[in-house]
Amino acid sequence: MVSGSFRGVAFDLDGTLLRSDHAISPEMRSLCSALTGRGLLVTLISSRPPRSVEQIAASLGLSGPWAALNGAFVVGSGGESLDRSPLPEATVEHILARYGRDERISLNLYAGFDWIVQAADRRVRAEADIVGFAPIVDVGFASRPATEKLLMITDEGSRDNARLAEELASLDDGIAVARSKDNYIEITRREIDKGRALALIAASRGLSAREMVAAGDGENDVPMLKACGLPIAMGHGPQPLKQAAALIVGSNDDGSLTDAIGRIFGAAPAR
Repeated sequence: MVSGSFRGVAFDLDGTLLRSDHAISPEMRSLCSALTGRGLLVTLISSRPPRSVEQIAASLGLSGPWAALNGAFVVGSGGESLDRSPLPEATVEHILARYGRDERISLNLYAGFDWIVQAADRRVRAEADIVGFAPIVDVGFASRPATEKLLMITDEGSRDNARLAEELASLDDGIAVARSKDNYIEITRREIDKGRALALIAASRGLSAREMVAAGDGENDVPMLKACGLPIAMGHGPQPLKQAAALIVGSNDDGSLTDAIGRIFGAAPAR
């Protein structure tokens, strides 16, 4: 494969760009540096909070553009805000009233760079270890700003997550519901997803989404893969993601994504 008309690449983070230890391989770092050095757009589109995405982007020498919160928070090339899309306040109130006291769920609220929880329980602490910083604890979410995303975390292996996702999708409260992991439910505005974020990011650089390669591993990556010109699915991704892909690689630990991107752009990673 050769780059042809492709002008850049968009990466999901967890399970895609990041290895299972949540680090970036030296080979992937080398490849990203080579691509940006050739003037290609390398961008990150993640469900992670903005502070975490910003840190990872900076570690790759990228100031922007990138997107966080499943596409509800988009940052431009100079760190300026390209788009912020808060949930309807009535929807947030409804969900907090319905699920805020359910002990089977850790409810997380994201407002700009702030991550707010009611308690730092074991599920929240595990998420903090992943993203690299701790949330603000606000019992009852007493004072909260406009909210771009809600995240529900259930226990791994629980049957509650599929049921909750179905319940939320049926609320008709102007929301989009997607699962980034088996036990993570992401809630944003109805029109918000990673495909829209990819289009905004590409347009900010005078490109179209079809000029971009994109790679992901989760259900929430399907819109991004459908929007781009060359969609890549990780081998451990769900079937709907693989059906949207033109290319399926291996795991995030075996270097197969790095090799595939290198071949597409004719930039073999350093070994």
